[in-house]
Amino acid sequence: MKKAAFALIVLILALALPARADVALDIKLHFFGPAVNQGAGSLVATSFSLKPLRLKGQDPGEMQVAFAPEALLARLQKAFNNPGLALLTSGDLAWRVDGPPSVMQVVQVNNRDYALVLTPRPAPGVVNFKVGVVEGGEKKIKNVLLDTEIVLPDREVAMLGFRDSSENSYFVAFYVQARRDSLAKDAMRLAGGDKPRKINDVKPVFPAEAREKGIEGAVVLEAVIDASGRVKAVQTLSSPAPVLTEAAKAAVGQWVFAPYLVDGKAKEVAFTVTINFRLDQKNKAKPAGDALTRLEDSQKPKMVKKVDPVYPEEALKNKLQGVVRLEAVIDESGKVKSLRALESPDPLLTEAAIDAVKNWEYEPFVKDGKAKPVAFTVTVTFALK
Repeated sequence: MKKAAFALIVLILALALPARADVALDIKLHFFGPAVNQGAGSLVATSFSLKPLRLKGQDPGEMQVAFAPEALLARLQKAFNNPGLALLTSGDLAWRVDGPPSVMQVVQVNNRDYALVLTPRPAPGVVNFKVGVVEGGEKKIKNVLLDTEIVLPDREVAMLGFRDSSENSYFVAFYVQARRDSLAKDAMRLAGGDKPRKINDVKPVFPAEAREKGIEGAVVLEAVIDASGRVKAVQTLSSPAPVLTEAAKAAVGQWVFAPYLVDGKAKEVAFTVTINFRLDQKNKAKPAGDALTRLEDSQKPKMVKKVDPVYPEEALKNKLQGVVRLEAVIDESGKVKSLRALESPDPLLTEAAIDAVKNWEYEPFVKDGKAKPVAFTVTVTFALK
């Protein structure tokens, strides 16, 4: 299969929101499968990575975790009572927040192609991964074998299994062997619900612009407080739109916490903060006294006016691409009344998609002879040429 064909997989599987901090991850990946082909002849396994998604020069001294593929193989053979499993190939992948949203490893086994796509979203103490595996046929995607999301804590290994179209069992193991985060490199990271006590709270203001555009969602930030408990820095891990990001940062930057003590000494610490912006029913344009009907893709009314989205210059510069999924609500006349982001590779693309879709128009949705307001999903694809 041509490498260009696999580039399309990123648009299908890489829908998780990327981190918006200065973070870099070095990922080690192992691919296990049958040691002997069920047909005639020997099994041949090779692998390659798409050049735009691979960086070299990793420093082994920075490894946070170390595990031997032989040890993982022994565990798999024992757990599944399958001595025929073998290590087919290994790969080193590097992800940066200012690069593509996903890293990809393409494995070829007996002339059959498997594309493994990892889309990371780093958070303090963990990395959230969207994991996809696609089987290729003659220059096209044949089957999606795995599409899931996991939370991988630091210093732990993820091991996932799947079957191909011929019922062969394969396993992929990966871990973060090095992580670099410049914002809070000197701060102690707090995981889970371990956070300092807040003593001064400032509520975020829901921006009028976001209300008018029907934008809502959760903004996930990482806050760093100094030894006195004051917020030293704030960075964005994920957000549905820049307008909500700025509102969340403006509030969190004014928070004050009780100093975090370790062995009686105040420490500089970093932790995750989530700010939820939720529209009320009026802003969602839901009709009073009448349940809003949500349509499947096959039920969507016919579009009569479409405005193409404008690719943001900053997104082009940073080589951002992917699919934005929105929920649109149209009124009885077919005009778009509100939009909210469901999934997006980047807030810049979210805003560009909303600016275009808000001008779309549809034929009225008629049920029992009466036009009704309805909601349905809209997708906007941004692809670099």
